[in-house]
Amino acid sequence: MATHILLSEKTGDSFLSSAAAPEFDSTDFPEGWSGMGLEASGVFMFVLKVAAGADEFDIHASEDAWLAYVASGSGSLSAGTADMKATQSLSYKEGDFITFDANTPHGWVNDNSESRLLFVKQA
Repeated sequence: MATHILLSEKTGDSFLSSAAAPEFDSTDFPEGWSGMGLEASGVFMFVLKVAAGADEFDIHASEDAWLAYVASGSGSLSAGTADMKATQSLSYKEGDFITFDANTPHGWVNDNSESRLLFVKQA
């Protein structure tokens, strides 16, 4: 399990503390998709781990705007319609950045290797 290391300030001095990082609730995710997330310092961040051969993540949308970074792996990101049908797709790979406007329908297909994506939004 990952650790959340917190560097804090008190009366001009800094100090460290740590705790187990919380697991991200991925019960709504398809088979092979998991992650962990943390809200701190005004942002919410989560790491999405996608297994090789994971199920397709169907078209869905979030009310929030997100910034993502592909830390490893590759796959395809699909754009979609309001009635959740895919319209086009682009491949992504390690090192790519992806931005999502709020309420933009999208879906994912992972390639045949494990992927890790880092997502960040304002808390």
